[in-house]
This record gives sequence, structure tokens and C-alpha cells, in this order.
Amino acid sequence: MRFHPLALICLSFILGLLGTGLDVDFFNLNQLIVLAGLWFFATAIAIIFLPLVWRRGPTRWQWLLAGIIALLASYYALWRIPQPGLTDISRLLDPPAKSFQTITAIGTLKAGGRENAQGQQQFWLKVEQLQRPPEKEFRPRSGTVYLTLPMGEQPWQQCQQIRVTGLLYRPSTPQNPGAFNFAQYLARQGIFAGLRGETATLVGENFCGLNPLRQRIVNAQTAWLPVQGQGQWPGLLISSIVLGAKSVNLPTELRNLFQAVGLSHFLAASGYQVSLLVGTVLLLGKKAGVSSKLAIAVGLITLAFYLGLTGLEPSVIRASLLWVGVMAALASEEKLNTVGALLLIATVMLLVNPVWSQALGFQLSFLATLGIVVMVPPLQQRLDFLPGKIAGVIAVPLAASVWTTPILLQQFGYFIPAALPLNILITPLLTLLSLGGMVSALCALIFPPLGSATGWLLAFPARWLMAIADQFQQLPTVAVGEVGLGQVVIMYGAFCLIWAFPWWRRRWGWVATFLLGTIILPLIFSLQTRVELTIFDSKEFPVIVAQSPGAVTTITRAEDQSTPRLLAPFLAQKGINQVDCKLTITPAIIGQPLPPSCAHLSWVAISPGILQLEFAQKRWWIFLQVPQKDQTALKLPLDQRPQIIIWVGQFFPYSWLDSLRPPTAIAIAPYVSKDLEQAIGKYRGQLWVTGQGAIQWNPRESFNSSVNF
Repeated sequence: MRFHPLALICLSFILGLLGTGLDVDFFNLNQLIVLAGLWFFATAIAIIFLPLVWRRGPTRWQWLLAGIIALLASYYALWRIPQPGLTDISRLLDPPAKSFQTITAIGTLKAGGRENAQGQQQFWLKVEQLQRPPEKEFRPRSGTVYLTLPMGEQPWQQCQQIRVTGLLYRPSTPQNPGAFNFAQYLARQGIFAGLRGETATLVGENFCGLNPLRQRIVNAQTAWLPVQGQGQWPGLLISSIVLGAKSVNLPTELRNLFQAVGLSHFLAASGYQVSLLVGTVLLLGKKAGVSSKLAIAVGLITLAFYLGLTGLEPSVIRASLLWVGVMAALASEEKLNTVGALLLIATVMLLVNPVWSQALGFQLSFLATLGIVVMVPPLQQRLDFLPGKIAGVIAVPLAASVWTTPILLQQFGYFIPAALPLNILITPLLTLLSLGGMVSALCALIFPPLGSATGWLLAFPARWLMAIADQFQQLPTVAVGEVGLGQVVIMYGAFCLIWAFPWWRRRWGWVATFLLGTIILPLIFSLQTRVELTIFDSKEFPVIVAQSPGAVTTITRAEDQSTPRLLAPFLAQKGINQVDCKLTITPAIIGQPLPPSCAHLSWVAISPGILQLEFAQKRWWIFLQVPQKDQTALKLPLDQRPQIIIWVGQFFPYSWLDSLRPPTAIAIAPYVSKDLEQAIGKYRGQLWVTGQGAIQWNPRESFNSSVNF
């Protein structure tokens, strides 16, 4: 296999950008020095060894050039990482200023408008002027903040200029393992502060591009559907498939449903919709007998309009540029090198915005497309016993799933077995909803009642899609634990070998078995050797997971709705598919016999409720309620006292501390008072507070609050 020099340049540039996302920390050296050492080492290996095993590949000078490009790309990415400017609104929160401040800001609502889990609207607010008490005049200010506003009778819209009063704050990093790092996500968008809006008034309206057309389409497709309950969900689903989820205020429950069954990519306008739209336009032009150049011109105009309508999403930009290449090849009657074009498009897009290289959506979009391009033809050959259309319906989602699975495993730590059969099953529904939704959108732009009528008809297949997804949601997911970067590199390296070399392609079964081993064997080893207890940074009740070989214990409260969101990513990250002792605390259970699977748990007292956990030869006391000041402390012999006590809150009675004298005390709270610290320090005890992050304990490292996320 020969390798084109331009492909090597593009790949080197992309790898250089990806290198800035590596979590490397050698002796606290500057990241610039670490990256220089990394690419020097990689280039040296390539120059010395690769020409010996890949004789038809790049020369040593070409490998040297590739290493230099990768290093320059890494430095370019670091240079382009968004940083707050001198007049950025987030500078108001720099030390020693307060981390929370009440302000009044005037600005324009940008991206957003969706409802969050707390029932508030969320926007990016581009700040123009600012007023801080006791100031009476507004001062010019720059920057963008993450704004949340209460839902009103008339929801706020993008491009509106508003005056909002609320609490300015610094977005916090996640305090629990596996939690989404929203602060990091905002920073990549150039947003370094949040504003919790309390009151807002409209100041004016700014030009909003094609947003009024988007809103016209959404309104038309939901107009004839019931307003109550889930009545408008089908219309919103159709709008999301056509325009993308960022243009539609999808309910949180609907987004969670599609994410749980591996269909979240259906909620975003992507290459599938672009291909369907442009392909239909070209086909209609051919059927109508118009010249190919005229059909291509109409296709380009349609593509440009759709690109603006979806809001310049990276996945749509990628698909649009690829179709521009396809139409250019058609016009010149030449064959397009799809893989080369895709690689060039990725390079150009990342040259414009290198921050996209760290965005999961961007990575998945290109990997899925690459998988379809290189894997669908051989798959269809193997499925030649099936009708051509059925073989295509199976091959396309299978290829996309295979090429995106490694990075999904690394990011989320779990696998959805039902996702692939579900994607294959609903492909006809997706085609119907995508093409029908585009027709409905066109009708809505011309004559809204006609768009409403077609939206009402499409609501029936949309409900079928939601019903199918709801049924598949009942099927379990498979947690695989932490998949490291090395495993991901091995998997994609194996994919490339199978794609590029017929010898490896004929032995794909052995390669697949090896790749499964790289995932399963580390998981089995960790499950059989890990002894670890985690105390989460929860609000009102202890949430605890204790893991040892063959036994996993979780302690939660029944009424806490946030617990599943807290535990699910953590259990996936640890590769836990079965909980042996699942104790859900209710007021009625305190003092009652515990399940046989929880023999290592017992009640110490009923008032206050104290649960004892015997774990790793240590006695852990979990206070379900903090004792009152006037409650008499327990008097116990030294050999019956706990080694660790855990409670929720900033206070714990000093009399109980003097009586129990636990070597370790853990407060589930943002902070505790100096008096409490001194009370524990008097008997040389150790105090941990989850405000610095969830607390983890294992026999080798003891306690640690610096959890890696």
C-alpha cells in the first residue's frame, strides 16, 4: 500500500491537534515541553523502524516532516485555545473578588433556547454592557456567559437583546467521578462565567439570520399537535431530525430516551440528511431531464440554504463540503477519492477551528463517515445473498457503529448491545421522517398550514419511533470500565490494517477476537482485584459505593431523583454491571432486618439512624441523620468504635466526636467550620470534606479526594 504525501501531511496535522488533548504530566513540566518531547520520540521511532517494515511507505525525510508538522499543529492548537480577554466579564470573578456577584447585564441572546433539567431556558449571552451595585451607570464589557432564565409565558428567543439581573458565577468542575465536565465544555466555547438570571426585560431585536425561518418551521410542524403532556413531542422530534437538536427545544426526557438507546445522533442534522436532500435533488433533476450542470447548481444552492438553516453545525459542514466535492467530480466527469477528500476536509475545518478536534461530535461524525466509506463495500459483498437494499440497510449502520465504538467506549465506558439492531430496524422510519420532514419544512416556509398538515401526518411514524425506542430502553447496557488511549489506538490500528491489507482482511475474525480480549481481559482483572470505597459529593443523603472482588454494595436514598444520574456513569466507568447489595434507604427501613445479600451491613442505632458497614477490615459508620446537640453520645469500648464516620452537613456534635474519637471523619458538605476542624484535630483525627471532590479509599493509597474525571 502506497501512502500519498498529502495524506501524511493531513494526518500529521490532525494527530498534532489531538495530542493537545492528552492528559500528560511529567514532573510538572510545561505542556509545550512535554509535547515537544512526545513528538520527538514518536518521530524518532518512525524514522528508525517504519521504513524497515513498510518499504513502500513514506521515506525517512517524509517522517521527519510529519513530526515537525505534528509539533507545529500542537502548538497551533494551544495558541488557539480560547482565553478570556482583558475586558471579559469573567475577569470580575478573578481572585480576590467574590466567586458569586449580583450584576445587571445588557446583551444579545445567542445559541441556545433549550430547556435544561431544572426547567429553565439556557442561552449563550453575548455581553455588551454591565452594571454592578452600587453603580448606577452601565459600563462597556465584553465576553459571553452561560445564561439560565426562568421559563415564562413567552419563551425568550435567539437574537433578542435583553437586560437581565442575576448572579454571576464561575462554572464549577465536576465533584464526582464520571460526571460531565460542563465547565471544560463551556471553556472550549470561549465561555468562562455563568449568569443565573432572575429577572429579564426585552431591550430590542437584532438581525438573526435564518433563525425566524427555523422557528417558522418548528411552529408549523407542532401547530396541529396537542399542547398537553407529550402531545408535541412527535413534531419536535421531526424538527430536530431536519434542523438539528440545537435549533429545537427538545424535552429532556426525549433527549435522554434517545441517548439511552444509542440514537442521539438521530436528533442532530447530519450527513444522512444532507445526503438524502442533495441526492433527492440530483435524482429529481435527472428524472426531469435537465442538464447535469443545472441540477448540480440547484443542488449547491439547496445545500447552501440547508447549511444556513441548520446553523453551521460541524457535521453538516463536513457533509456539505464532501457533497461539494462529489458534485465537482460529477461536473468534471472524474472519480472522487472519497477517503482523501474526507481527510482534506477534516484538515481544512480544523485549520479554521482547531478546538473542534477535541469535540466528541466532530470526532464521531468523521469516524462514522470514514467507516461507511471504507467498510460498506466489503460488507455488501459478504451480504450478497440478501437483496441489495436490505444489505445496504444493514451495512451502513454496522460500519458506522464499528468505527465509532472505540471512542464511545473511551468516553462513556459502556456499550449498548441493542443500538445496532435498533439502528438497522428504524432505518426506514428515519428515511421517512427525514425526507417527509424536509417536505414539511418546505411547505411550512411556503404556506404554514400545509406544513402543519404534513407535520400532523408525520407524527404517526414519529410516535412509532418513540415507542420502539422506549421498548429497547428496557434492554440492559454493558459496562466495560475505563478504556484507555492505548486500547483505542490498538483498535483503530487494527481497523486500518483490515481496511488497507487484504491479508489482514481475510483474518478479520482473529483480529476481532484479539480486540475483544484487549477490552475484556483488563476488565476481568480490575473486577477481581479492585478494593475501593467511594463517598459521593451528594446534597442531602450519603451516596456510597463499596467494591471488592465478587461484591458490590450501593447505599442510596429512595426519594433522591439525582442518584441514578450520579451512579450510572460511575458504575460504567468501573465496569460494574451487577450490584450485589443494593440498599435503598427509606424511613421505614431504619432498624428493620437487612437483605441477606447485605450481611456486611448492620444497624448501630435507630435514633439517630446509624448504619455500620464492614468493609476491607474496617468499621464504617454512616450517619443517616446528624445527632442533635442534646442527644447523648454512644459510649463504646475502643474495639467497638468506628474507624471512619460519614455524615451529611457542615456540623457534627462535638460530644459525639469526643466519645467516638474516629481516626477519620468525612463530611459530605461544601465546607465545615474551623471549630469542627479543631475539635477533630484535638484527638489527632483526620477530616475529609467532599467539597473538594468525591472521597475515594483503597488499601494501597488510603483516602484521596483528587478524583480523575
